[in-house]
Amino acid sequence: MSIGDLGVLPPELIRQICYNLNLDDIINLQKCHHFLELMIDNVFFVDLKTLEASCDAHGTVVGLSAPSTSAQFSTTTASDSWKEALYKSRRVSKLSVRRTEDARDNYVLDIIERAELNLDEVEIALLPGSQTSSQHSKSKIYPKLTEFIASCCRSVTRFRLECDPSNFIEYTLQGTNATLIYSQDDDSLLQQQFVVPLFHALNEGRRCPSTLTLRIGWREKPVMALQAAFHAALPRSQRSKLQVLRLDFCNNVSTLSRDEIQQILAQYAPYLNDTRQLQHLILDLSHSKLLASELEMLYSIISRELPQTHRISLYTSEYLPKADVAQKQKHTNRVACS
Repeated sequence: MSIGDLGVLPPELIRQICYNLNLDDIINLQKCHHFLELMIDNVFFVDLKTLEASCDAHGTVVGLSAPSTSAQFSTTTASDSWKEALYKSRRVSKLSVRRTEDARDNYVLDIIERAELNLDEVEIALLPGSQTSSQHSKSKIYPKLTEFIASCCRSVTRFRLECDPSNFIEYTLQGTNATLIYSQDDDSLLQQQFVVPLFHALNEGRRCPSTLTLRIGWREKPVMALQAAFHAALPRSQRSKLQVLRLDFCNNVSTLSRDEIQQILAQYAPYLNDTRQLQHLILDLSHSKLLASELEMLYSIISRELPQTHRISLYTSEYLPKADVAQKQKHTNRVACS
């Protein structure tokens, strides 16, 4: 087929034409001539950085978008154009998957996996379906998502798992510093079957972060939330390399009494037995109602539970100690009050 007048149009105009078409029409336009295919690949598909997939019992909608515009190019998986568009969008770095528990289409995850995208951010929202999902249905969803994360997320520096807007876990990695925000209802079955395997798949094969911050939100049992966050953030095989651990109890700690905080720390301390290279434990209780005189008792609880090989500095400051201070203190057990 002759390319006609389109062959003399400048690249920027070709790009603008594409931004006024839908995804199916863009793919069809590329098929008119190999020159147009190359041109559109180079001026349009390179713009697309975000991939969104929304899966429910009725089907799956896939959308691609560019950060420079609010326009989204969407189609359903009933059309083959989405697969062609995905394979052409080599610069996609952010993936967002919204999936109801009664969704039947897992095929979209297989195609994304084959595309071998270099993903930097991944968000997964696993939401209730229109019908009550059976445990058998969930047992299929969980391994599939875990397998997908293990395969596609080696380069990810931000990962968010959401069950509803107020129920989420978010993990970010900047160099050797990792942060996990845990704001999740107490559900031991979900934790065991899905959350821990999913986050371990995310971190499997990575180097252990030297610094880990756990920001803990809870509704019922704070000690369970703290333990769950620690399990999710660090596979046991990585814990021996951790050097700095910061526990941030956020605003919720203001509702806890001294005895409740002591009980949380006493129950959590044995989990630190695997952190053989831990040098600093930073305890952020800046929102609590504790007096400075009460910190010695908290420190005693932690140090009593830890092996003698640990050298722990306990802080209540919102910030890490300065490097020179940390160097001087790393061979002493002490309490520093803010």
